[in-house]
Amino acid sequence: MESSSPVPSNDGPIADETAAALRRVLHRWFVQYNPTYLLSAVLVFAGCFLWSRGAVREESLGSTLGIPLVAEVYAASLIGGAALLTRIGQRRPAVLLALIAIVYQWDTTLHTEACAYLGAIGVAASGAWFALFVGKLAALGWALRVRFTRPLVGGAVLAAASLTLIPWLVRQVGANGGGALLAVVVFALGSRDVVARSESVGPLDARGQTVLRRVSRAAWIMSGALVSLHGAMWWMSSDLPLSAALLALPLLAVRRVRSEALTWGLVLVTLALAAIVRPEAFFVTALLAAVALALRGLAPRLPLVAVARPTEERPVSEPYRAPEAGELHARAFVHVARPLAAGERARALAGSLFAAYLGAWTFRWSGGDWPAHVVVLDVALTLVVALAMWKTRARGSLLVPLLASYAHAALRAHLVPIPRSGAAWGETIVGLGFALLAASLVASYRLRAPVPRDGPT
Repeated sequence: MESSSPVPSNDGPIADETAAALRRVLHRWFVQYNPTYLLSAVLVFAGCFLWSRGAVREESLGSTLGIPLVAEVYAASLIGGAALLTRIGQRRPAVLLALIAIVYQWDTTLHTEACAYLGAIGVAASGAWFALFVGKLAALGWALRVRFTRPLVGGAVLAAASLTLIPWLVRQVGANGGGALLAVVVFALGSRDVVARSESVGPLDARGQTVLRRVSRAAWIMSGALVSLHGAMWWMSSDLPLSAALLALPLLAVRRVRSEALTWGLVLVTLALAAIVRPEAFFVTALLAAVALALRGLAPRLPLVAVARPTEERPVSEPYRAPEAGELHARAFVHVARPLAAGERARALAGSLFAAYLGAWTFRWSGGDWPAHVVVLDVALTLVVALAMWKTRARGSLLVPLLASYAHAALRAHLVPIPRSGAAWGETIVGLGFALLAASLVASYRLRAPVPRDGPT
């Protein structure tokens, strides 16, 4: 009788392999790409939304203040979770939690808008929200082991202060004043170079540096979108005009464009549009133009731009044209920062001075005839121009606008008679002809020396 030997079973190795594969799948979807984090954030947001709708019907102060408190506690929990995941080596889910925390950072419950209607309690609640914002910003950097630079922190704090103060100030200064405040905030935030400015505390490889730049840029884009939603809420709830803020957008390019002609074109076209379309926003547009020109004039160099530079010589290989010997084909882009010439700097600062004068002069102007000149303001402008002409050589940039201001003041005061008849117009035109002849002769005398070809342009 033959003894049957036991047949080895493969259930053990197969089961182990299946368990390992399942564990890899679970690790991938619930550790590296955990969808429950996002689901949790959506549930908390939906619950706060439904809770707030019920609180509006009940008009309960406890619910009005309790909903933002729950959101702040959840944001703190997200930051704590990001800190834990960072310290156990799970950076990818930690970054996901940090991005969700940034969404809750920008007052998704519209707490600051509600505080404007709660009196003294609202003031305290708004101050508490701002303090928590600054604390959470510092905690977020600690959690991810990331150091935020001063421009980034300054821009975030400025945006948070705007969310805190503008709902209160709009109720004090009215819709037009609120529109001017919104334009100032838009210009101030747009003028700061804060995108992708964060540094890792610990060493990172090239891939880590790339991820850090991308996440920083994404976080700032999300923050800008959420702050813009608050601006849209102010526009809908308080009938806040957006024209001044829209007119401020072209002025953001003044300190970044390289062409001086384009710079002055942006400023003059923006001022003309403000005077024609929204006269009540002209004064704030002029003041922002003054700031933009001052930033350009005081900058040591213009911003970096990419310039194509030939790197090697080789024939072009396109089939539809014959190659030419020595033709430049490969080009590399290098970043070049052009220093601002002395004359261009002086003209920018002079334009800033007269734009500030326009803003102060038209502070209460809302359309129609231009306002009457203020003697104190004109005298102050004259003294500043005299001092600037004594200290610098920008005489033409300063003298021509000043004379134009004097001419307008003389016409408004009827010191110069306006021609009424054909003979009077003829005498005026003849006088202008003689004046142009004299100015042309003076210019020919002053500019008689030729400029060498290799000299400055």
